[in-house]
Amino acid sequence: MSKKILTFVLLCAVACNAPKETEEIYSITGIRQEKDGKTLFLEDANGTEYTTVISIPNGNYVDVKVGDRVKLEINEVLEDMEPILIISRSVKVLD
Repeated sequence: MSKKILTFVLLCAVACNAPKETEEIYSITGIRQEKDGKTLFLEDANGTEYTTVISIPNGNYVDVKVGDRVKLEINEVLEDMEPILIISRSVKVLD
C-alpha cells in the first residue's frame, strides 16, 4: 500500500512541476517576412505587444494577414525580450 501512495505522490509532484502549455488569443498588428517564415507582431486584449515566429520547419506555419485574430498554443514566453517573445507550438486563425 505504501508503494502505491509513494508512486501517486511522485506522479503528482512531477505533474505539478511540468511546464504548463497555454492557449491565448492575439491580434496581428504587423508581419515581417523572414528567410524561412514570418515574424508576427501581436497584441493581446490588454494592449501588451508580443512577437512569435511561424515557419514550416517549426511546424506552426499558417497563412495570416494583418488584422487577423489568432489563437496560439504556447510552449514558452520569453518576457526578458522586447517585445515579449512567444514560442508557439501552433497558430490557429480565428473567424
